[in-house]
Amino acid sequence: MRRIVMVAAPMHPVPPRHGAAVEWWMYQVSRRLRGYRPTIVCTHAEGYAPYEETEGVRYHRIRIGRVYRRLFQKITRLDPYSYVRRAARVIAQEGPEIVHVHNSPKLLTDMTRATKTERCRYILHMMNEMPVPQMPPHSSLIACSHSLARWYAARVSCPVDVVTNGADIEVFRPSWEVQQAVREHRDELGIPANRKVLLYAGRMSPEKGPLDFVLAFRELLRERDDIHLVLVGELRRGDPENLRVAYANAILAACDAVKSHCHIAGAIDPAQMQRYYVLGDLVVVPSEFDEPFGMVAVEAMAAGVPVLAAYKGGLTEYIREGETGFFIEDTKDHAGFARRMNALLNEPDRLDSIRRRARRYVEQHHSWDEVTRQLERVYARTLGIAQSETPAQAL
Repeated sequence: MRRIVMVAAPMHPVPPRHGAAVEWWMYQVSRRLRGYRPTIVCTHAEGYAPYEETEGVRYHRIRIGRVYRRLFQKITRLDPYSYVRRAARVIAQEGPEIVHVHNSPKLLTDMTRATKTERCRYILHMMNEMPVPQMPPHSSLIACSHSLARWYAARVSCPVDVVTNGADIEVFRPSWEVQQAVREHRDELGIPANRKVLLYAGRMSPEKGPLDFVLAFRELLRERDDIHLVLVGELRRGDPENLRVAYANAILAACDAVKSHCHIAGAIDPAQMQRYYVLGDLVVVPSEFDEPFGMVAVEAMAAGVPVLAAYKGGLTEYIREGETGFFIEDTKDHAGFARRMNALLNEPDRLDSIRRRARRYVEQHHSWDEVTRQLERVYARTLGIAQSETPAQAL
């Protein structure tokens, strides 16, 4: 079997227990690879095994204790046995042909210095815009959308491929197939049966635009009272001078004005997101920046829920106005935003046709099986395997 090591930055374990798109991608794709023996190197967290092998994937979770972190990373900054050095040791043990570093140019630079092997090839897989230092020889870059790929192609000299994000079409069952579960979950959350649900899921930070959505919802509530707002995502607490904390406080204040029409779910395990998506009559993605891809939108589409999104970045590559979803041009125009949502809610037949087309689109283009095939094609080119030769045949 051809050996692959995927390395995550030391932020979240794999699989993650709350929103962490990079680690979720690693988990979903690695266990579907054919003809490869994948190893994942990531950070350790309470409740995880430091080492395990399951579903054909080896996990090395690096444990860095509180005393070590405080003494060597914060006080002395010596870090004699760093995360990178420990990851390099795993790579030396596994002897992979490809080291696949996820969403951290600095980690790639540090890994190439620490591993010092010419045998393996390096792939840097980016899901955000970040400055990239000089890429090592014989390396390449993967971007999660064509929009992001163009951004990197203008900045690096190595090959740039596109491998998208995806959705589990078995987990994200379409809303029309789980109506009883939807009714039960609405009852649990105290959402009246006659209300239409507008849902936001994602990071509660300015670039994602949830505050504008809440303010637009307040405008819409002046026109109709048969609506309910559901927010899924962690609201940062702590120092009010912190930008993310201040933004979260502004969201809470705006929600307080509509609290009888609002449910704040907080952070949700990715495996539980299906239960929330299918609550929605409309999922809103009001991003203020060019989304590299937009996992929430494609997962909502897989769950058969219409999406209203800002016309930004990777979102424009799979949302087609009036075919697989809808766009809002100006999320800062809260009155116009409210009118757009109101018009869509007033066309239930149109929403129903969109939800079904969106689900079919994700099945065809963004299932995790299809995403895995995209990656296998990149691996094959990286290793010089003939295009007609599948990874399984190339053992």
